[in-house]
Parts: sequence; C-alpha cells; structure tokens
Amino acid sequence: MREERSENNLIMALKWLRISCQNPAVFLLIFIVFFVGFGLEPSQAQFAESIGKAQGLNAWQSQQAFQTDALVEFGGNKIFDGTMLFTTNMSKIRIETRDGVNLLFDGTDAWVSPASADFPGARFHLFTWPYFLSVPFKLGDPGVHLEDKGMLKLNDGMHPAAKMTFSAGVGDTSDDWYILYRDPKTGYLSAMAYIVTYGTTVEKAEKEPHAIIYDDFMEVNGVTVPTTWMFYNWNETEGAHGEPIGKVELSNLRFVSPPAAAFAKPADAKRDELPGRKK
Repeated sequence: MREERSENNLIMALKWLRISCQNPAVFLLIFIVFFVGFGLEPSQAQFAESIGKAQGLNAWQSQQAFQTDALVEFGGNKIFDGTMLFTTNMSKIRIETRDGVNLLFDGTDAWVSPASADFPGARFHLFTWPYFLSVPFKLGDPGVHLEDKGMLKLNDGMHPAAKMTFSAGVGDTSDDWYILYRDPKTGYLSAMAYIVTYGTTVEKAEKEPHAIIYDDFMEVNGVTVPTTWMFYNWNETEGAHGEPIGKVELSNLRFVSPPAAAFAKPADAKRDELPGRKK
C-alpha cells in the first residue's frame, strides 16, 4: 500500500511539473530529485529496508533486550565463552564470561569486573560482538551511510552489496567501513567484510580486512539471526578466502526484559578507556 501511494503521488507530481515547467532542463532536474526521493529504483534505503524486512526489523525494535550464550574464537584464541545481554538499540551491554570476568557498558563507560581482571580491549569486545549480530537492524541509524557496490562475488555466487560508512563522531571508530552482502534469495545479511580501526589507523586497518559469513539462521520471536559466524581474510575481488580465522557460535537465544540493575556498574570494577583517552 505504501508503495502504491508513493507511485500515485509521484505520477500526480510529474503531471503538475509537465504543466508548470516549460524549461526542459528545469523539468529534468526536478524529475531526478523526485525519482530518487521516491526510491523506485534499487537504492541505499531499499537495500537497508530489504534486509530489515527479511530479518524482522520491526519485531527487533519492539523488544527491550536480547540475550544469547556465545563462544567467540579468533586468531586461534578463545576471546570469551559466556553470555551477552544488550538492549536492542545497543545503548547498554553486558558480557558475563564463564571465567568469572564480567564486562559492562552502562550507557557512558565500559567496565571490567573484578578490577583485578585482565581483559585487554574490553570496550572493543563489548561493542563488537553485539554489533555484528545487530547490523541488520542498525542500517537506518543516524550517521550511517550506504553506497551501492553492485554485485560482488561471495563464495561461488554474486550478491547485491553495499559499502557502509559513518559520519564523523558516530561510535568509537567512525572510520571503520563495512561491505554488506545481501542474500539474493532470502534477503538476509549473508556476509559482511570490515576493517577495525580501534587503536590503529585506517591505513593499517585496510591492510587486514576480514569478513564474516553468517550461517545457521534461527527465528526468535519474529526476528531471524545467524547462530554460526565464520571469519575469513577478505578482498573485494575474491571476497572471503582461505581458511577460517575465527568462529562465533550462539545458543539459547532469547529476548528479555532485564532489570535496570543488570547494567549498573559493579562495585569492584575498573574503567576500560578508548585507546589514547584517559579520564
């Protein structure tokens, strides 16, 4: 219905323009503005909307928080084995590990508990793994920009793709960029290449781009999320290539309504800062 109303409005507007605009150049310019604005061709907005619709954006946004057990391995090391809890807008995040170390973002600061624990890059890990799960539902956020990349190779097929960048000051690392691959059959976000500028420069980060292949999708209360993520080295020509360099396995996925205390700073905790920033 929304698409029909948009097309009818566009037709009426164009009829008015033909009558009102005697200058062909002016008419063409205004026509382009209307054409792009109504999004009748594949566009940035449609790319994001198609993924969101396929994976349940509205259902995601209707929920307060998401919780899942997670085993995260990367570069031959176990990053953590535990439980992630985060609000669906990612304003607050908690990771409890089976080793007894807890990570928390309370909306302002990142904390590690107990204070004696050694967990390098705690703030990075707090934001990274929940974000990798939430990307299909964050494409319309303020400061997010999508650039059409046409069809790019992924495994043995070609997928519609877009490059995601951010306005300055968005998040901890607004210089990061991502290449998003949309499954042409399901509409899901099937893979994502990315760079990590946390604690380094764009130039160095772009020498080691990685990619996630999402698999084993599961529906939870109207939301479809991948429960297995495989990590690879990546370049735009070959896509993901070589042997896996990391893996994430999710289980016991569910939406929850946690108490406010779930995101309160622990008594025995130390702050984890952005690299180069101290309080």
